[in-house]
Amino acid sequence: MKFPKKMLAPYLVLSCAVVLSAVILAAGLSNIFPERGVVSVRGLCERELPADMAVWPLRYTFGGNTLPELSAVVHAAAEDVAAFLESYGLTAEDYTVQAPVITDLTTERYGTEAKWRYLAENTVLVRTRNVEAVKAAVSRSAELMDAGIAVSSYGNSVEYLFTGLNAVKPDMIAAATENAREAAEQFARDSGSHVGEIKTASQGLFTIEDAAPGLSDVKTVRVVTSVQYYLVD
Repeated sequence: MKFPKKMLAPYLVLSCAVVLSAVILAAGLSNIFPERGVVSVRGLCERELPADMAVWPLRYTFGGNTLPELSAVVHAAAEDVAAFLESYGLTAEDYTVQAPVITDLTTERYGTEAKWRYLAENTVLVRTRNVEAVKAAVSRSAELMDAGIAVSSYGNSVEYLFTGLNAVKPDMIAAATENAREAAEQFARDSGSHVGEIKTASQGLFTIEDAAPGLSDVKTVRVVTSVQYYLVD
C-alpha cells in the first residue's frame, strides 16, 4: 500500500525533529554532566602483632595390667604435669585435665602379645592468654621426662593465636584507605588532575599468618582495600 506524498511529508519532518532533539539533548547533558575520570587503586595495611592466646595439648600414655594400677599412675602423672605448668606461672584456670581414654588390648588384634593389658592415653589441655608462661614451659618441657612422663610428639605442638582482630580493624582499614588515596594522588599528579570523592570502595578479607617460619608467636595481620576515586581537573 502506498501513502500519498502529502501524508509522508509530515512524518518525515516529525522523525527528523525527534532525532535532532535527541542530539541536542545529548549534547546539552554532556555539557551539564561531563564525563568524569576514575582511578582504581588498592591500599595495604600490614602489622606485626604478638599472639595473645596459646593452645598446648600435652598427651601421654601409660600401660598397666589392672585398672586400679593404671588409674593411680594416670592421676599421679596429671598431678606432675599440673605442678610443672604451675611452676612456670600458669594456674588451674589455664589448663584442663581431660578424661583418659582406656584401651583393653586383649580385645585388639594381636593384643595377647602386648606387655600390658590396658593402655591409658591422657591429655592436659592448656588454653590461656598467658603466652609468655607457655613459651617458658614449652622450652623446658623436657623436665617432664624427669617425672617419667613421655609427652607424645604427635599432635602436641603449641599453637599461638591472635584473637584481637576487632580491636585493630578500624585503624587498619583507615590506614589502608589512606594508603589507597596516596596511590590515587600520585596517579592524579602524573595525569595533571586532582583526586575527588570516592566512587566505590570495598574492604578485602583480613589475613592472619605467622610472621615467619618458626615465629608462630608473632603474627602478621594484613588487609587490602580497593577504592575508586573520581578525578577532577
